[in-house]
Amino acid sequence: MRKERVEIKKLGINGEGIGYIEKKICFIQDALPGEIVDVEIIERTRQFTKGKVVRYIQKSPYRQPSVCKEYTNCQGCALTTLEYSKHLSFKKGLLKDALKKYTHFDVERLPIQKTIKAPETLHYRQVVSLPITYFKGKVHAGIFQRETKYLTLMNQCSMQDSLINICIQKIEDILNEHHVRDYNDKVKKGLRFMRMRNIDGQIQVLFVTGQDGMKQEVINDISQIPEVKSIWYTINTTRYQQFEMQGYKKAYGQSYLPFQCFDQKYLYSIKSEFPVYPQMEKIKLDTIRSLLSEDSKILSLNCGIGLLELSLKQNIVAVDEKNYHIHDAKENAKFLVKDNVQWICQNVHEACIQQCKKNHFDEVIVRSSELSDAFKQSFILSKIKHIIYVSDHPSSLAKDLEELDKYYRIEKIIPIDTYPYSAKFDTVVSLIRK
Repeated sequence: MRKERVEIKKLGINGEGIGYIEKKICFIQDALPGEIVDVEIIERTRQFTKGKVVRYIQKSPYRQPSVCKEYTNCQGCALTTLEYSKHLSFKKGLLKDALKKYTHFDVERLPIQKTIKAPETLHYRQVVSLPITYFKGKVHAGIFQRETKYLTLMNQCSMQDSLINICIQKIEDILNEHHVRDYNDKVKKGLRFMRMRNIDGQIQVLFVTGQDGMKQEVINDISQIPEVKSIWYTINTTRYQQFEMQGYKKAYGQSYLPFQCFDQKYLYSIKSEFPVYPQMEKIKLDTIRSLLSEDSKILSLNCGIGLLELSLKQNIVAVDEKNYHIHDAKENAKFLVKDNVQWICQNVHEACIQQCKKNHFDEVIVRSSELSDAFKQSFILSKIKHIIYVSDHPSSLAKDLEELDKYYRIEKIIPIDTYPYSAKFDTVVSLIRK
């Protein structure tokens, strides 16, 4: 294959190095800004090329040994070879690049704050979902390497919670002791996936199986792991990776696990989404709380189980389209003896239109990768004074801010490093009616 020498100019939205070959953009994994590398071209199109580093001619002073021993096999986290201090400026830079590309704003004059850093950058992932495969005579949990069908074993991941890593290894050992096999699509039997969550030191395990489900003796042995507090399984024989296809069956333990947040306990069922990085979720929610007025009426869209809403005293209408989120939200409201929130299970776009027509809201909190036309028109026509927009997609965020500029001014833009060592992050934007 042809080799080229490339100077890396910047990082792309997925954390890959970007250089140019004959004025055409080239994407290169594990290459940092300022580096000069020899690359082998592995893909070439009219618009771009992709290269693989074969030699580093000049390395970045911010390059470090990867913080994850599985990096060369997995490559799931793009920034493990970049010093963490540079992640924060990189993510703010991605946000500014999107705003420069999709808006007319003088970006240097926008109130963009420094990226809020993570308190812990390793072993922060408290939720993992892993496929099960058969390898060298044993079943293992792992992830598929980027753009390949090769599996990397995941019981020593530096991003996953340490307790989860330990429990993965223990559960693998138990599965192999009982000669459990991976899923066979022809007979529709076997183990497909394992999802594990660490909720304040208590492990919740979900297995996705074929028609055979889980043997009771396997459940019994897994239940002997001290940290495992509940075991569930769901049967899925379709080609789609839908965990909820046949509902959840509890095999052992507690139906709800408690989670401490804002000096109060919340209860999580198996279906409700739990934050991947709970510490950063609390920081993000605290950021939102700091932007709210004390006596306002609030519309909250995509509220989940109400972690934020149940921590507030304001009058709130909270909407989510997943019925299990609203069910858990109502259960938590009873548990916490809170009656300041009206819970609605409905398509959030339809609910937004209806609620903005029949009610007056001072503030709206919307968590979405992008704002639909229904959202934007509802906010504009109902003359909501204050929008708090939480997005994980800088390009869509920038486009939305451009459209809202006629009616709203940007008060604050706050990037938050919710996923250390990856290129992902969240942004909280405060918009005030002009």
